[in-house]
Amino acid sequence: MSNQHCPGFESNKTLKEVKIKCPGCGKEWGIFSDETEKNVKCPDCGMIFDPKTAVVK
Repeated sequence: MSNQHCPGFESNKTLKEVKIKCPGCGKEWGIFSDETEKNVKCPDCGMIFDPKTAVVK
């Protein structure tokens, strides 16, 4: 077995899951930590919002 990884492996090693909750319908799901800088779209109701305002603690 090889110790080689895919080309983007090193830059993705530090990613964490961030749990967010849609302010429109209440659906909770996870996004990667590098996705918190852009708006997200709820997979259930379609509402677009800033995930930094909807982090579940």
